[in-house]
Amino acid sequence: MGTFNRKISLCTQRVPHSFSEDGSIRYGDAIVLAHKQTKGSLACDPFTTAGFEGNEYAVSVCESSESMARNTFIIRREDGGGDGELVCWGVPFRLQANPSLRVDDRSGMLQAPLYLASNLKNERKASPMSNKQLVYMTAKPSYSTVWFAQRPATSKDSGADRMLSKGEPVVAGEEIILQHCATKELLSSDTKYNSVTDFGVEFEISCHTNTVHGKISVLGGEFSGQRTSQTNVKPEMNQNIFAFVTSDDPSLAVEDRNLPPPLTAEGLIAKVLSVLRSRSKNAIRNLKSAFRAMDEAGDFKLDKEDLKWGLRDLGVEMDNEQFNILFGYFDKTGDGIVSLTEFISAVRGPMSEARVSVVMKAYDVLDKDGSGMVTVDDVLAAYNLASDPMVAEGVKSAEEAAKEFMSMWETTADGMVTKEEFVEYYNDLSAEIDSDEEFETILQAAWGF
Repeated sequence: MGTFNRKISLCTQRVPHSFSEDGSIRYGDAIVLAHKQTKGSLACDPFTTAGFEGNEYAVSVCESSESMARNTFIIRREDGGGDGELVCWGVPFRLQANPSLRVDDRSGMLQAPLYLASNLKNERKASPMSNKQLVYMTAKPSYSTVWFAQRPATSKDSGADRMLSKGEPVVAGEEIILQHCATKELLSSDTKYNSVTDFGVEFEISCHTNTVHGKISVLGGEFSGQRTSQTNVKPEMNQNIFAFVTSDDPSLAVEDRNLPPPLTAEGLIAKVLSVLRSRSKNAIRNLKSAFRAMDEAGDFKLDKEDLKWGLRDLGVEMDNEQFNILFGYFDKTGDGIVSLTEFISAVRGPMSEARVSVVMKAYDVLDKDGSGMVTVDDVLAAYNLASDPMVAEGVKSAEEAAKEFMSMWETTADGMVTKEEFVEYYNDLSAEIDSDEEFETILQAAWGF
């Protein structure tokens, strides 16, 4: 499937659309944000950048209000946004792009979530047609991604209504205005600002407060000597009016997707091991050898660029966002350097107690005098080369298998293998074997215990 077709298919796919039996909106709900003037809905395009930043993505109002991946957002709780499950008037929250849009085929994980955001207009950031405050999606959650819902102004008493309703639940289908917490401007769209996109004609979205001229009319009446009523707020226009829309069919809210896990450091570490295992036998030992060759200083540490390109040479492809998450997990001090010992230990993981016990049985076969040290020759003499599947299948000779086997050992200059070195070797091998039973079978065949 071509890039364009994949984009359209991904963005317009059906996704779960929350159903609310009592009409209340809850954190975690998947909602459509319908717009009053355009009769459309807020939609994002994670394939198209917005402004000058490469990690900010386009938002618009599409003509449809039918739920699909690009216009179905998840409401996320903001810190300090109350303890209940209900979304309430005046209480801050975030709008997250649908997770179905963030599936990364290369890593097999979800990319970092995207959130609706805005910033004050400046010479680098402004909406392209109306030249108002830019609205976009970003993977960097900050105060620029925080919003809250208010009741629209409809009369001179609207100010009091807003104040008294704060903390009460928002109801699906009810008219709302969305205020951006950082700039105090309202989310806005206007039919006169439209353009043709990959999805057809769509309307620009921005942050701009559109109000009727209530106060001006009051002043005009007073100037002419007329008695006028005092208004405490100016009603917002239809450009600012939205509504949270939920599904009217419970079956459409069923979660039937099999989404990959979120993009986390732990998930990326597991991905590194998976790629290494798929490319070669003795993956961890080969990883160590590759890193040692790069470690010019001899301290078994690498900087950010060396680690990134070292992993790439080993077949581990990551984009900048993924690698930054992985590197930040190990760079606790922020000095741009990681310990390779710590990195490798995390990739291979620890051996279970059951496996350590099996390794100790194997070492006891070699260490007949209980000294805790054996020679390399003793190791090779006791190792059953016929247990190597490549030898059994005739792919390698016993001599070739012996040479490869010993090349994986890291020994001291005196050619001795300590108990600790023996355990370390099998700790590396353990990362490539899924079950304890298989691990024990391999060691029993190799050492005859």
